[in-house]
Amino acid sequence: MTFLELCQRLRQEVGAAGTGPAAVTGQHGEMQRLIGWVQQAWREIQAEQQEWRFAWAEGEVELSAGFRDYSLPADFDRWVEDSLYIGDDRLRVLNYDDFRHRYREPADEQPISAATILPDMTMRLSRAPTTDATLTFEYYRTPQELTNASDVPRMPARYHLLIVYRAMIQYGLYENAPEVVQQGNSNASRMMRDLMQSELGEIELPGALA
Repeated sequence: MTFLELCQRLRQEVGAAGTGPAAVTGQHGEMQRLIGWVQQAWREIQAEQQEWRFAWAEGEVELSAGFRDYSLPADFDRWVEDSLYIGDDRLRVLNYDDFRHRYREPADEQPISAATILPDMTMRLSRAPTTDATLTFEYYRTPQELTNASDVPRMPARYHLLIVYRAMIQYGLYENAPEVVQQGNSNASRMMRDLMQSELGEIELPGALA
């Protein structure tokens, strides 16, 4: 479902008067509140966990000989720490405090062995490459904002109604409608359990008792 479709579905689910919204911009009053609650619900869902599968991505940075500092993808949040490679060489991920003490001056090692994120979100390598190369890595993206009518939430489509159910709770609280809050809570709790089972890492179950 698109952002606009989610807003329209929310209006239907709570029985708000009228039709629409016809757009996600230029709205006022109740329609604007419905749009805001959908945006808020999606932010809250993404914030529930740090390693949603739908937030995972692969990235690469083209390295130039003689340069240590590089920009990361605009939606970069944090690395999957064991995933950084230059060719067959894996790099360690160090926090900035450890890195700046160990690599305050460029290291003489060969090959490059470590990387960090500077406070301004620039990536710095333990030394500058001597030749052009490519750094590949896996990472988790920053939370997605729903802004345009055609924006589609990253999570699988079968869970999109979770956004509507979570937004229903905010509507019900605002309108003092406990039945709407109860319905939203019940549906959201069930669907959130399904989402977590599907979109988080594998859970290892204990073996059978002897």
